[in-house]
Amino acid sequence: MSKKICITFAGVVGSSKTPISNYLSTKLNLPVFNNDALRTEVLEDLGKFDSQEHLKRRNKRLKETVKSGISFICDVSIDREWPTLRDLLKQNNYRWFIISLDLSKSFLVELYKIKGYGESLVELDKFLLDHNIFLKNYSDEISLHITDIDFNNRCETSYRKLKKLI
Repeated sequence: MSKKICITFAGVVGSSKTPISNYLSTKLNLPVFNNDALRTEVLEDLGKFDSQEHLKRRNKRLKETVKSGISFICDVSIDREWPTLRDLLKQNNYRWFIISLDLSKSFLVELYKIKGYGESLVELDKFLLDHNIFLKNYSDEISLHITDIDFNNRCETSYRKLKKLI
């Protein structure tokens, strides 16, 4: 890749960001910045989850990753944080590719049941609201939409679309 790119996601908890990230990482030989891995690290280090510590570590490492100048996959939902990430990427001359996982509530409920995401199910309406606000404000910046209809081909579809860009 000649120009730095950040591949990232808009989508609710459990919408398949990590499987797509892992697939693209393997196909494109790109590192993954994984928000959930940092969450686990904080939990293991402190013996409990501390959201402030998680944000501190995440923001520091994300800045370090961007400043390194490498292309990467940002396995983070940007629904509430896109303006901040976009500014960081712009300051460091990155282009971006946003994959939006636009899944229906009924589809997500089934996914949550399959994955055992009972605690997230309680917050699903809030997650969907955040995602819909993101779509309303930033739809022109999204590179690819994945819906219920094309969910089963989400990894290969993402790869094909990215290959055209790169």
